[in-house]
Amino acid sequence: MPLRLLVVDDEVQILELLALTLELQGFTVTPARSGPEALAALEDRPLPDLIVMDVLMAPWDGFETVRRLHACFGERLPPVVFLSGLNRPPTLPAGVTCEYLVKPFRPSELVACLRRLARPES
Repeated sequence: MPLRLLVVDDEVQILELLALTLELQGFTVTPARSGPEALAALEDRPLPDLIVMDVLMAPWDGFETVRRLHACFGERLPPVVFLSGLNRPPTLPAGVTCEYLVKPFRPSELVACLRRLARPES
């Protein structure tokens, strides 16, 4: 069964490119163009296996979006891969399993990161 992803980015072209790239790699993608849209997308569906989250967005940045998702779903929130053109911040949201990829990155890097997070070391 393919892994289900929530992919959040406020730039429509990047969101479409990410969705297409990930779908071609066998993932099932639910796109969202903002933090509020991401929250709404999860209210009436099963949680995805993983979340791909842009950092620089409005009205909520990626970190605020994840904090709000974590407030709603707690420990059930799946791992998150943050995408940003900025260097990795010193701290990432507490209580969330996450990775941080700096743009530009190769699609294969994102896919490898997602697959690694989907199979945590036991």
